[in-house]
Amino acid sequence: MSLRVGVIGTGFGRRVQLPALRLVSGAEVTAIASSSLERARAVAAEFGVPHAFGSGEELARASDVDLVIVSSTPDSHARHAIAALDAGKHVLCEKPIALAAREAEQMVEAAARSRGTSRIDHELRYEPNRRKARQLIRSGAIGSVWHIEFVLKPYLRGDGRPQALDAPWSWWYDASRGGGILGAVGSHLIDLCRFWTGEEIADVRGGVQTFVRERFDERHIARPVTADDFASFVLRLAAGAVVTVTLSTVATHGPGHFAQVTGSEGTLVLSGETKLEIGRRAGELEDISVPDDLWERTTPNNMWARSFVRLMRDLVGVLAGRPATGEPATFHDGLAVQRVMDAVRAGSGARLD
Repeated sequence: MSLRVGVIGTGFGRRVQLPALRLVSGAEVTAIASSSLERARAVAAEFGVPHAFGSGEELARASDVDLVIVSSTPDSHARHAIAALDAGKHVLCEKPIALAAREAEQMVEAAARSRGTSRIDHELRYEPNRRKARQLIRSGAIGSVWHIEFVLKPYLRGDGRPQALDAPWSWWYDASRGGGILGAVGSHLIDLCRFWTGEEIADVRGGVQTFVRERFDERHIARPVTADDFASFVLRLAAGAVVTVTLSTVATHGPGHFAQVTGSEGTLVLSGETKLEIGRRAGELEDISVPDDLWERTTPNNMWARSFVRLMRDLVGVLAGRPATGEPATFHDGLAVQRVMDAVRAGSGARLD
Protein backbone atom coordinates (compact mmCIF):
# COMPACT_ATOMS: atom_id res chain seq x y z
CA MET A 1 0.00 0.00 0.00
CA SER A 2 1.34 3.43 -0.94
CA LEU A 3 2.06 6.11 1.61
CA ARG A 4 -0.53 8.84 1.04
CA VAL A 5 1.16 12.24 1.00
CA GLY A 6 -0.37 15.68 1.44
CA VAL A 7 1.65 18.78 0.56
CA ILE A 8 0.95 22.13 2.23
CA GLY A 9 2.33 24.93 0.09
CA THR A 10 2.38 25.62 -3.64
CA GLY A 11 5.70 27.48 -3.96
CA PHE A 12 8.71 25.25 -3.26
CA GLY A 13 6.23 22.38 -3.02
CA ARG A 14 5.14 22.89 -6.62
CA ARG A 15 8.58 23.74 -8.08
CA VAL A 16 10.62 21.01 -6.39
CA GLN A 17 8.76 18.57 -4.18
CA LEU A 18 5.81 17.53 -6.34
CA PRO A 19 8.01 16.75 -9.38
CA ALA A 20 10.51 14.95 -7.12
CA LEU A 21 7.83 12.78 -5.53
CA ARG A 22 7.21 11.19 -8.93
CA LEU A 23 10.59 9.51 -8.46
CA VAL A 24 9.71 8.11 -5.01
CA SER A 25 8.30 4.60 -5.22
CA GLY A 26 5.65 3.88 -2.61
CA ALA A 27 4.52 7.50 -2.25
CA GLU A 28 1.24 8.80 -3.69
CA VAL A 29 0.30 12.48 -3.45
CA THR A 30 -3.37 12.62 -2.52
CA ALA A 31 -3.83 16.25 -1.41
CA ILE A 32 -2.56 19.79 -1.94
CA ALA A 33 -3.23 22.80 0.30
CA SER A 34 -2.66 26.51 -0.11
CA SER A 35 -3.97 29.64 1.58
CA SER A 36 -5.67 30.18 -1.78
CA LEU A 37 -8.12 27.40 -2.61
CA GLU A 38 -8.05 28.50 -6.24
CA ARG A 39 -4.28 28.11 -6.29
CA ALA A 40 -4.48 24.70 -4.59
CA ARG A 41 -7.00 23.51 -7.17
CA ALA A 42 -4.83 24.72 -10.04
CA VAL A 43 -1.74 22.90 -8.74
CA ALA A 44 -3.78 19.77 -7.98
CA ALA A 45 -5.03 19.76 -11.58
CA GLU A 46 -1.51 20.30 -12.90
CA PHE A 47 -0.15 17.26 -11.04
CA GLY A 48 -3.24 15.06 -11.10
CA VAL A 49 -3.80 15.22 -7.35
CA PRO A 50 -7.37 14.29 -6.29
CA HIS A 51 -7.96 16.69 -3.37
CA ALA A 52 -7.31 20.42 -2.84
CA PHE A 53 -7.73 22.41 0.35
CA GLY A 54 -7.79 26.11 1.16
CA SER A 55 -5.92 25.69 4.46
CA GLY A 56 -3.15 23.53 5.82
CA GLU A 57 -5.17 22.63 8.88
CA GLU A 58 -7.89 21.10 6.67
CA LEU A 59 -5.32 18.96 4.88
CA ALA A 60 -3.77 17.93 8.22
CA ARG A 61 -7.11 16.44 9.26
CA ALA A 62 -7.84 14.72 5.93
CA SER A 63 -8.58 11.02 6.27
CA ASP A 64 -6.71 10.02 3.11
CA VAL A 65 -3.36 11.55 4.11
CA ASP A 66 -0.70 9.63 6.05
CA LEU A 67 2.28 11.99 5.71
CA VAL A 68 2.01 15.78 5.69
CA ILE A 69 4.80 17.75 4.02
CA VAL A 70 4.76 21.26 5.47
CA SER A 71 6.19 23.39 2.68
CA SER A 72 4.37 26.63 3.45
CA THR A 73 6.10 29.85 4.54
CA PRO A 74 8.04 29.54 7.84
CA ASP A 75 5.57 31.68 9.80
CA SER A 76 2.98 28.90 9.35
CA HIS A 77 5.22 25.88 9.95
CA ALA A 78 4.37 25.55 13.63
CA ARG A 79 0.59 25.63 13.29
CA HIS A 80 0.54 23.30 10.29
CA ALA A 81 2.98 20.78 11.76
CA ILE A 82 1.28 20.76 15.16
CA ALA A 83 -2.15 20.29 13.55
CA ALA A 84 -0.85 17.32 11.57
CA LEU A 85 0.93 15.74 14.53
CA ASP A 86 -2.12 16.17 16.77
CA ALA A 87 -4.12 14.39 14.04
CA GLY A 88 -1.68 11.47 14.29
CA LYS A 89 -0.03 12.12 10.92
CA HIS A 90 3.63 11.77 10.02
CA VAL A 91 5.25 15.14 9.28
CA LEU A 92 8.13 16.32 7.12
CA CYS A 93 8.56 20.05 7.79
CA GLU A 94 10.55 22.40 5.61
CA LYS A 95 13.40 24.32 7.17
CA PRO A 96 13.75 26.55 9.06
CA ILE A 97 11.57 24.72 11.56
CA ALA A 98 9.86 27.92 12.74
CA LEU A 99 10.21 31.68 13.24
CA ALA A 100 11.79 31.41 16.69
CA ALA A 101 12.90 28.85 19.26
CA ARG A 102 9.69 29.08 21.32
CA GLU A 103 7.62 27.92 18.33
CA ALA A 104 10.14 25.16 17.66
CA GLU A 105 9.88 24.01 21.28
CA GLN A 106 6.10 23.73 20.89
CA MET A 107 6.64 21.62 17.79
CA VAL A 108 9.02 19.31 19.65
CA GLU A 109 6.39 18.94 22.39
CA ALA A 110 3.73 18.10 19.80
CA ALA A 111 6.02 15.51 18.21
CA ALA A 112 6.61 13.88 21.60
CA ARG A 113 2.90 13.38 22.24
CA SER A 114 2.04 12.26 18.69
CA ARG A 115 2.09 8.75 17.30
CA GLY A 116 3.40 10.19 14.04
CA THR A 117 7.03 10.39 12.90
CA SER A 118 8.46 13.90 12.57
CA ARG A 119 11.37 15.08 10.40
CA ILE A 120 12.92 18.32 9.14
CA ASP A 121 13.73 18.62 5.44
CA HIS A 122 17.47 19.15 5.78
CA GLU A 123 17.94 17.31 2.52
CA LEU A 124 21.66 18.12 2.20
CA ARG A 125 22.21 15.25 4.65
CA TYR A 126 21.35 13.08 1.62
CA GLU A 127 23.52 14.86 -0.96
CA PRO A 128 26.16 12.27 -1.95
CA ASN A 129 29.28 14.43 -1.53
CA ARG A 130 28.14 16.06 1.72
CA ARG A 131 27.27 12.62 3.01
CA LYS A 132 30.72 11.33 2.03
CA ALA A 133 32.28 14.33 3.77
CA ARG A 134 30.56 13.25 6.98
CA GLN A 135 31.90 9.70 6.61
CA LEU A 136 35.44 10.98 6.08
CA ILE A 137 35.27 13.39 9.02
CA ARG A 138 33.81 10.79 11.38
CA SER A 139 36.41 8.19 10.31
CA GLY A 140 39.31 10.56 11.08
CA ALA A 141 40.44 10.88 7.45
CA ILE A 142 41.51 14.50 8.03
CA GLY A 143 42.28 14.17 11.74
CA SER A 144 40.68 16.44 14.32
CA VAL A 145 38.51 19.17 12.82
CA TRP A 146 40.07 22.59 13.42
CA HIS A 147 37.87 24.88 11.39
CA ILE A 148 35.09 24.89 8.79
CA GLU A 149 34.41 27.65 6.28
CA PHE A 150 31.15 28.12 4.38
CA VAL A 151 30.58 30.70 1.64
CA LEU A 152 27.54 31.24 -0.54
CA LYS A 153 27.97 34.04 -3.08
CA PRO A 154 25.91 34.56 -5.15
CA TYR A 155 22.65 32.87 -4.14
CA LEU A 156 20.82 31.60 -7.23
CA ARG A 157 17.11 31.88 -7.85
CA GLY A 158 15.03 29.03 -9.19
CA ASP A 159 15.74 30.14 -12.76
CA GLY A 160 19.50 29.88 -12.18
CA ARG A 161 20.11 33.66 -12.16
CA PRO A 162 21.67 35.48 -9.19
CA GLN A 163 19.11 36.66 -6.67
CA ALA A 164 20.57 40.15 -6.86
CA LEU A 165 19.35 43.71 -7.11
CA ASP A 166 16.56 43.05 -9.63
CA ALA A 167 14.76 40.22 -7.83
CA PRO A 168 11.08 41.11 -7.26
CA TRP A 169 9.67 41.47 -3.77
CA SER A 170 7.97 38.39 -2.33
CA TRP A 171 7.45 36.85 1.11
CA TRP A 172 11.12 35.91 0.91
CA TYR A 173 11.92 39.57 1.77
CA ASP A 174 9.47 39.76 4.68
CA ALA A 175 11.00 38.91 8.07
CA SER A 176 7.57 38.44 9.67
CA ARG A 177 6.94 35.51 7.31
CA GLY A 178 10.37 33.93 7.77
CA GLY A 179 12.17 35.32 4.73
CA GLY A 180 15.90 35.89 4.40
CA ILE A 181 19.11 34.11 3.50
CA LEU A 182 19.88 33.00 7.07
CA GLY A 183 16.80 30.81 7.28
CA ALA A 184 16.86 29.74 3.65
CA VAL A 185 20.46 28.54 3.46
CA GLY A 186 22.13 29.32 6.80
CA SER A 187 19.88 26.77 8.50
CA HIS A 188 21.25 24.04 6.18
CA LEU A 189 24.86 24.97 6.91
CA ILE A 190 24.34 25.08 10.67
CA ASP A 191 22.76 21.65 10.40
CA LEU A 192 25.69 20.36 8.32
CA CYS A 193 28.12 21.41 11.08
CA ARG A 194 26.28 19.23 13.58
CA PHE A 195 25.71 16.42 11.06
CA TRP A 196 29.35 16.27 9.99
CA THR A 197 30.96 16.47 13.42
CA GLY A 198 28.34 15.09 15.80
CA GLU A 199 28.98 18.10 18.03
CA GLU A 200 26.69 20.73 19.43
CA ILE A 201 27.31 24.44 18.86
CA ALA A 202 28.54 26.10 22.02
CA ASP A 203 29.03 29.73 21.05
CA VAL A 204 27.68 32.14 18.41
CA ARG A 205 28.99 35.50 17.20
CA GLY A 206 27.74 37.49 14.24
CA GLY A 207 24.73 39.15 12.70
CA VAL A 208 22.59 39.81 9.64
CA GLN A 209 22.17 42.81 7.37
CA THR A 210 19.70 44.15 4.82
CA PHE A 211 21.43 46.11 2.06
CA VAL A 212 18.58 46.47 -0.43
CA ARG A 213 15.85 48.17 1.59
CA GLU A 214 13.16 48.32 -1.06
CA ARG A 215 12.03 46.07 -3.91
CA PHE A 216 9.18 46.15 -6.40
CA ASP A 217 6.59 43.41 -6.36
CA GLU A 218 5.06 41.82 -9.47
CA ARG A 219 2.64 44.75 -9.83
CA HIS A 220 5.61 47.13 -9.74
CA ILE A 221 4.62 48.50 -6.33
CA ALA A 222 7.53 49.43 -4.07
CA ARG A 223 7.64 47.27 -0.91
CA PRO A 224 9.96 47.55 2.10
CA VAL A 225 12.48 44.73 2.63
CA THR A 226 12.69 43.60 6.25
CA ALA A 227 14.43 40.23 5.85
CA ASP A 228 18.20 39.76 5.71
CA ASP A 229 20.01 39.58 2.38
CA PHE A 230 23.41 39.06 4.03
CA ALA A 231 24.56 37.05 7.05
CA SER A 232 28.00 36.57 8.57
CA PHE A 233 28.67 34.64 11.74
CA VAL A 234 31.20 32.55 13.63
CA LEU A 235 30.35 29.41 15.59
CA ARG A 236 32.43 27.47 18.10
CA LEU A 237 31.68 23.76 18.34
CA ALA A 238 31.73 21.87 21.62
CA ALA A 239 35.23 20.41 21.04
CA GLY A 240 36.65 23.79 20.04
CA ALA A 241 36.47 23.84 16.23
CA VAL A 242 35.62 27.21 14.70
CA VAL A 243 33.07 27.66 11.89
CA THR A 244 32.82 30.78 9.73
CA VAL A 245 29.80 31.43 7.49
CA THR A 246 29.25 34.16 4.88
CA LEU A 247 25.99 34.28 2.92
CA SER A 248 24.86 36.86 0.39
CA THR A 249 21.92 37.23 -1.98
CA VAL A 250 23.18 40.58 -3.30
CA ALA A 251 26.66 39.51 -4.42
CA THR A 252 26.82 39.06 -8.19
CA HIS A 253 30.21 37.32 -8.27
CA GLY A 254 31.66 34.58 -6.11
CA PRO A 255 32.29 30.86 -5.75
CA GLY A 256 28.64 29.84 -5.43
CA HIS A 257 28.39 27.05 -2.85
CA PHE A 258 31.78 26.52 -1.18
CA ALA A 259 32.85 24.69 1.97
CA GLN A 260 36.28 23.80 3.37
CA VAL A 261 36.88 21.58 6.37
CA THR A 262 40.39 21.89 7.77
CA GLY A 263 41.66 19.16 10.06
CA SER A 264 44.92 18.32 11.79
CA GLU A 265 45.80 15.78 9.06
CA GLY A 266 44.18 17.18 5.92
CA THR A 267 41.47 19.17 4.20
CA LEU A 268 38.12 18.58 2.51
CA VAL A 269 36.87 21.04 -0.11
CA LEU A 270 33.33 21.08 -1.52
CA SER A 271 32.87 23.27 -4.60
CA GLY A 272 29.47 23.91 -6.12
CA GLU A 273 26.89 21.16 -5.85
CA THR A 274 28.84 18.13 -7.08
CA LYS A 275 32.58 18.35 -6.37
CA LEU A 276 34.45 16.96 -3.36
CA GLU A 277 38.24 17.02 -2.96
CA ILE A 278 40.61 15.85 -0.24
CA GLY A 279 44.14 16.99 0.52
CA ARG A 280 46.48 15.15 2.91
CA ARG A 281 48.67 17.60 4.81
CA ALA A 282 50.89 19.30 2.20
CA GLY A 283 49.72 17.12 -0.70
CA GLU A 284 47.70 18.21 -3.71
CA LEU A 285 43.92 18.13 -3.66
CA GLU A 286 42.46 14.90 -5.07
CA ASP A 287 39.02 14.76 -6.64
CA ILE A 288 36.97 12.13 -4.79
CA SER A 289 33.53 13.28 -5.96
CA VAL A 290 30.66 10.81 -5.78
CA PRO A 291 28.64 10.41 -9.01
CA ASP A 292 24.99 11.43 -8.68
CA ASP A 293 22.70 8.76 -10.12
CA LEU A 294 19.80 11.25 -10.14
CA TRP A 295 21.64 13.78 -12.33
CA GLU A 296 19.21 15.38 -14.80
CA ARG A 297 16.33 13.21 -13.56
CA THR A 298 14.77 15.89 -11.35
CA THR A 299 13.07 19.16 -12.19
CA PRO A 300 14.84 21.40 -11.43
CA ASN A 301 18.15 19.57 -11.78
CA ASN A 302 19.81 20.78 -8.58
CA MET A 303 21.13 19.28 -5.37
CA TRP A 304 18.05 20.31 -3.40
CA ALA A 305 15.67 18.37 -5.64
CA ARG A 306 17.95 15.35 -6.03
CA SER A 307 18.60 15.16 -2.29
CA PHE A 308 14.90 15.53 -1.50
CA VAL A 309 14.21 12.42 -3.58
CA ARG A 310 16.71 10.44 -1.50
CA LEU A 311 15.35 11.79 1.77
CA MET A 312 11.81 10.84 0.78
CA ARG A 313 12.82 7.37 -0.40
CA ASP A 314 14.43 6.80 2.99
CA LEU A 315 11.42 8.15 4.89
CA VAL A 316 8.95 6.04 2.89
CA GLY A 317 11.10 2.98 3.59
CA VAL A 318 11.30 3.69 7.32
CA LEU A 319 7.54 4.19 7.58
CA ALA A 320 7.10 0.87 5.77
CA GLY A 321 9.30 -0.83 8.38
CA ARG A 322 12.57 -1.00 6.44
CA PRO A 323 15.96 0.07 7.92
CA ALA A 324 16.97 3.69 7.46
CA THR A 325 19.54 4.43 4.76
CA GLY A 326 20.48 7.85 6.13
CA GLU A 327 20.41 9.96 9.26
CA PRO A 328 17.53 12.43 8.87
CA ALA A 329 17.11 15.62 10.86
CA THR A 330 14.57 15.42 13.68
CA PHE A 331 12.54 18.21 15.27
CA HIS A 332 15.21 18.29 18.01
CA ASP A 333 17.77 19.04 15.29
CA GLY A 334 15.50 21.75 13.92
CA LEU A 335 15.24 23.32 17.37
CA ALA A 336 19.03 23.28 17.82
CA VAL A 337 19.46 25.06 14.47
CA GLN A 338 16.73 27.58 15.33
CA ARG A 339 18.47 28.53 18.58
CA VAL A 340 21.64 29.32 16.65
CA MET A 341 19.73 31.43 14.11
CA ASP A 342 17.98 33.31 16.90
CA ALA A 343 21.39 34.11 18.42
CA VAL A 344 22.75 35.32 15.05
CA ARG A 345 19.73 37.58 14.55
CA ALA A 346 20.17 38.96 18.06
CA GLY A 347 23.48 40.36 16.78
CA SER A 348 25.51 39.79 19.90
CA GLY A 349 27.58 37.00 21.40
CA ALA A 350 25.61 34.14 22.91
CA ARG A 351 26.77 31.02 24.72
CA LEU A 352 24.66 27.96 23.92
CA ASP A 353 26.38 25.42 26.19
